[in-house]
Amino acid sequence: MQKLFQFQQKLVPDLLEIIEKRYEILKKIYSLQPVGRRSLAIEVGKTERQIRSEIEFFQKNGLILVTGKGMYVSQEGQELIEMYGSAVRELTDLEHLEKELAKQLPVKEVHIVRGNADEDESVKSDLGKIAAEAVMSRLKDQMIITVTGGSTVAAVADYLKPKSGVRPLFVPARGGLGTMYEYQASSICVKMAGQMDGEYRLLYVPDAIDWDLHSKVLEEPSVKEVMSKIEQSSLTIHGVGDALTMAKRRNSNAEELKKIQHQQAIGEAFGYYFDENGKTVQRVHSVGMSKERLSNIEHVVTVAGGSSKSKAISAYFKWGKSDVLVIDEALAQKMLSDKTNNL
Repeated sequence: MQKLFQFQQKLVPDLLEIIEKRYEILKKIYSLQPVGRRSLAIEVGKTERQIRSEIEFFQKNGLILVTGKGMYVSQEGQELIEMYGSAVRELTDLEHLEKELAKQLPVKEVHIVRGNADEDESVKSDLGKIAAEAVMSRLKDQMIITVTGGSTVAAVADYLKPKSGVRPLFVPARGGLGTMYEYQASSICVKMAGQMDGEYRLLYVPDAIDWDLHSKVLEEPSVKEVMSKIEQSSLTIHGVGDALTMAKRRNSNAEELKKIQHQQAIGEAFGYYFDENGKTVQRVHSVGMSKERLSNIEHVVTVAGGSSKSKAISAYFKWGKSDVLVIDEALAQKMLSDKTNNL
């Protein structure tokens, strides 16, 4: 297959580009369906005239259905979307990228998907699919799984499926952060449990708590139970954030933001802010997963996308533990480039 790809690159160098563009449009139809031509054109940044020929191609080949309500991806089209990831892996250097990154990081597995989540939100869906497969392959009955919040981790829930003889328990690794309910850890736990016919527990506390209330909150029966489950958990699914972005999401005041910048914090995970050397420079007062507990968890699945997170992810691996890393191609290339430039 690789030889055929090299041959094609010489004779039809733009073929892969055409395939990728059509795939992105088909995937966009699937994520928005039912969708009209005008809305689709706006989403993919093209004119209706440019989109028309692609729609005709999809319709002619039985990949979409055009109705009065809008366009839908057919069963055959859905199967093609599912096949794309593995097919592209055979034609590109994603496997090589995975091996190179695995050599550079203290991680057992690296999985890379095409694209850049900074530029295309739909890439998060691909990240979620691969991360879900990593989770599913490690599941055992009665396994306790801790989950953080965030849009990328939320995408993992979409691809979890019931597994015979397995009923996991999902618990939030942290309290609630931000105003978007669907991206909070507790909400994601509910969805994951629903997808897998499992169980869940909720953590009814905010992500950040005043220090004088901290000990009182820990005495609450429901909080005690969740903390106990976190201590018993054997798999964690989490994301990694840019330090300043996460601080702003927590509505940190100007003084706190200045302090984080002064301390040169690069990344954030589980309420810990750390610098490029993996040193904790600040911690949010809350309840949930601790760094010490994280180091003893059997399976840690880290999922992130976008080249902008390069420094945060690299710093995370100096700070904490991960067994499986799921990222996009743009992030992988930026991480390798940054490492090369720092040699």
